[in-house]
Amino acid sequence: MKRALVLALLLAVSMMLPPPRAASAEERIVLTIGDINDRSSYRVEGENQLGLWRYLEDLLGVEIQYVFLSSEEYASGLSNGNLPDIVATNNNLSTIRENGVALNLEPYLEEYVPNFLQGQAGKTYSVFRQLQGEEEGFYFFPARIGYNGVGFSNGPTRPGSFIVRWDYYRELGYPPINNEDDYLSVLLQMYENHPFTEEGDPTYLFGANNMRGYATAFRSEVSVDYWAAYQYQNNIFTNEIYDGYTDPAHSMWWTSMSWYNKLYRAGKESGSFDLEVFTDTSTQFYAKRTRGQYLGMYSNDSSLYKQHLASDRDTLTGYAAVPSAGTNQYTNVYQLLGNGSAYMWFISANSPHQEAALRLFNYMCDPDFLREAFMGRRGVTWDYNADGVPQMTEYGQEQLDAYEAGSAGEDNYYAQWGNFDSLPNNWPILRDNVVHPDGYMLDFATISRGHEVAAMTNNLSLDICAHYDVELPSAAFYEAGVLEFRNDCG
Repeated sequence: MKRALVLALLLAVSMMLPPPRAASAEERIVLTIGDINDRSSYRVEGENQLGLWRYLEDLLGVEIQYVFLSSEEYASGLSNGNLPDIVATNNNLSTIRENGVALNLEPYLEEYVPNFLQGQAGKTYSVFRQLQGEEEGFYFFPARIGYNGVGFSNGPTRPGSFIVRWDYYRELGYPPINNEDDYLSVLLQMYENHPFTEEGDPTYLFGANNMRGYATAFRSEVSVDYWAAYQYQNNIFTNEIYDGYTDPAHSMWWTSMSWYNKLYRAGKESGSFDLEVFTDTSTQFYAKRTRGQYLGMYSNDSSLYKQHLASDRDTLTGYAAVPSAGTNQYTNVYQLLGNGSAYMWFISANSPHQEAALRLFNYMCDPDFLREAFMGRRGVTWDYNADGVPQMTEYGQEQLDAYEAGSAGEDNYYAQWGNFDSLPNNWPILRDNVVHPDGYMLDFATISRGHEVAAMTNNLSLDICAHYDVELPSAAFYEAGVLEFRNDCG
């Protein structure tokens, strides 16, 4: 009797433990993934490895190792073919092809990557084949097919908007900003009131470490496709083509240079133009941004807000975008070819582990695996109800709510499991808003207006909603008359 009881207890305990790894560490090959951006904070490997990566390793029977490639190492690898098994790239596609360092994937897709030939990924593959021609082969997997941006958001910032230090802007009484001159006027008023931060650091009118045109590409009077080539830039609403080198009125680069020149002339006497912007490293620029030294910003950032939130739960210190018709709304953009024409993955032609690399990409466009990557394991955080509708379990909803509210501890399921929103832009092949064969989005729980409203805890967002009397910050933009990216083409 006692022996039976012991066996029953051992069986019960064993059912609570995670499943054994598919192969011992000694038996596993090491599959290397090379990235030209430093991803050391994404917990792909090591003691703090996220659960979703461990799950993927177990499915593949490999050990995944992320490798950061410096510019020199990347250039050298493209020349001599000495590259990791899998490589991320956002440029040099022609060089990669010409040097023969990428595996021709075409002969292996049907056997090893069948998911890439089906559903949304299959449509993308078909378009690539039509554009490239059947005889050219197929060398690159695209990144994140699906909709980029949604028309409802509880976040306080927007790409390319008139972004300000919200606490200083609020002091001014929320003055309207309808164009670049209004923006500069507000920044100058903020500088007059706050030439130094509360910590004693000098402030500057505007911060940017991107001189390629991001600051103005999304202005309503410019509205060009930021990710297009400089020589041929198209207006995102009319599709008119401009020469980005010779048309200063429509070029995002020339309009950006004009803006920086205006800032320089306005701030050179007072010192409010940051001359070090041309020599600062990225680390130095980010440090100034996190200290709140920039009164205006060229892009979204939450580091200043998060830093102050840690010591003041009611803080309004941070960067937010002013609702304005002077900018456009980057939402609901269906990226059939992925996240920009040059954000791609390729498998090294010299990789000794090509089969494992191919199988990894099959999971990167497998709706079932990606559902679990985004939402957690089926049967733990979510499952299907009797009608075949995916829904969160009570435990999963509790863990998700705490994680999104920022109140989760280290033992929170999603803090341990992770999600692809916190991983490199190139992962995975399909976005979380792609529809699963069951008829629901891969992320069926968080992509909705109701969820955005319920999950809105950001103080800046709440202040925007209170001032403009709207349900979500994005609604304030629409009410201001902003045009939605590509959705107002008629």
